[in-house]
Amino acid sequence: MSLPVLVAAMVAATLAGVLAERRWHGAAERGSRSVMQVMLLWVLPPVYFVLVSRLHVDGAVVGGVVTAYAVLAVVGALAWLAATRLLRLSRPATGGLILAVVLANTGYFGLPFTRATLGGDQLGNAVAWDSFVSGPMFFAVAFAIGAAFSPTVGSGGDARGERLAAFLRNPLLWASVLGLVLPFDAPGWAYEIAQDVVVVLLPLGFLVVGIQLAAEAEHGVPVLPPRFTREIAVVVLLRLVVAPALVLAVSLALLDLPDGMLLQAIAPTGLNGMLVAHRFDLDLRPIAGAIVWTTALVTLGAVVVAVAGI
Repeated sequence: MSLPVLVAAMVAATLAGVLAERRWHGAAERGSRSVMQVMLLWVLPPVYFVLVSRLHVDGAVVGGVVTAYAVLAVVGALAWLAATRLLRLSRPATGGLILAVVLANTGYFGLPFTRATLGGDQLGNAVAWDSFVSGPMFFAVAFAIGAAFSPTVGSGGDARGERLAAFLRNPLLWASVLGLVLPFDAPGWAYEIAQDVVVVLLPLGFLVVGIQLAAEAEHGVPVLPPRFTREIAVVVLLRLVVAPALVLAVSLALLDLPDGMLLQAIAPTGLNGMLVAHRFDLDLRPIAGAIVWTTALVTLGAVVVAVAGI
């Protein structure tokens, strides 16, 4: 799928999701959750296994994962400083802003985007970032952030147990680990099918995004269209400028990271942040607005680069 077709599919799927939610309301939301559940449990694990099985791990790949965590720690801390010292946000809004910065859409956006712009050879590196960085960031770190800034939920033993259980139940993590440790590569035909499935992720993923954003708009969260607030400006700066710049600097100075990992560093804000915010009663507005703005800016930037032939 070419980049223009990818962009058209993303826009069409998002609009379809918005229309579906406005037409069917709760039924559309329940259907979107069912779609995500089927993909998480049955579709994506074999895809991740196949793609990671053909990934040859070296120092650059390991260094890329370590770099990702270090950079996310830096931008997360900067988000906290901006929220508390500069913007003077409430604790729920601070937690929402931090989640918008540290949780990126490296799966439903990042993988098809990598396939369209870099080709299938870089998908393994992109999956490694999604599996070993974004997955644990969601299932472990994001839950810790949610508990820390929640006005209603504590951060004691129950919360830690919940995070550990969610982390251990992540099928994508274990599929990727299995792909790494088994001493053989998946066959070529399986690799081709996995690449095609990755492309299908984008319209399905953005159909869900459209449904969820429309649902939040009905509940009073101004996301369609979102205002470009100071909070959104902070997220855009940290998520799309500071984070990828730091990863690129490490790559140029030390590691020569794979292109698939470099591209994942600039992935927009992910929908998972809204799930965590719901769970812990955080402010949804910075996350919902950031999803729209960062996705639009990354997509626009990719189109400009493609048209300019850079």
